[in-house]
Amino acid sequence: MVMSARQYYSGTGGAADYTRESEFFAKLKMRNGTFKLTQPSRFRELETAFRPVLAERAAQLRDVLDVGVSTGVTTVELLRYLEACGSTPKITATDLFIDAHIVEVATGVRVLADPEGWPLQYDVAGLAIRPWIRRLDYVSLAFIPRQLAKAMLQPRLRALIRSGKSEPVQMITRALSRGDSIEFVEDDIMKRSPGLAGRFDLVRAANILNKSYFSADQIRLAVANIRAYLKGRGSLLIVTRTNEKGENSGTLFEVMADGSFAALMRVGGGSEVEDLILGLQEP
Repeated sequence: MVMSARQYYSGTGGAADYTRESEFFAKLKMRNGTFKLTQPSRFRELETAFRPVLAERAAQLRDVLDVGVSTGVTTVELLRYLEACGSTPKITATDLFIDAHIVEVATGVRVLADPEGWPLQYDVAGLAIRPWIRRLDYVSLAFIPRQLAKAMLQPRLRALIRSGKSEPVQMITRALSRGDSIEFVEDDIMKRSPGLAGRFDLVRAANILNKSYFSADQIRLAVANIRAYLKGRGSLLIVTRTNEKGENSGTLFEVMADGSFAALMRVGGGSEVEDLILGLQEP
């Protein structure tokens, strides 16, 4: 049975059971239609292939940006990996949806919602209920009460959250240890964030920049933003995508003196958006 948000955030759902953690997040549907889908140990072949370069530059890799991290479980692995390479990095982990709230709307009834009041999970006396609609719901007519509940609850949830009558939480993994140098920040890679500009020695964009999600122009915009976040010449960028078989195709890029990217290493044939990255021109 899927954990309720109260069980997860109180730690009563099994603190070390990351399978149950993945199941919990996989049932949360964001308001843009995506789910919090992530699994640990997804990038081992990339880590093995890129280790010589990253170990050689370990002292340089002080500030790292991990883009589109979902729950951040692979960000924790990235931190451990870079530490094993000899680096002592601080990682900023960004995702479009990180912040959430637990709102008690009646005795024994709680809702996990995003800051806009979008319901992510209902909790009725400890029983987790999904608010989103699946195809079978249209056959069974279960979509009707779900739609009504969402329409009625969202304005109330948003008002309660904005008035401070909620418990703020973050949709991130419990794999973090005390002292881990990771900061989680909500951010849209399609919008330039001045606070991130020129800060990072290494950026990783894993399972976010791919042609099935975004148009070529959108990918160019995202890469231009990433380039603005890198410190400049010698900075590194890792772009990778995991297929349905769990295999990774990725490229390790370096920023050149003129601001362009050069491909240093490839795994699985390289990133599918490598041509767009290498063809990006200085503004």
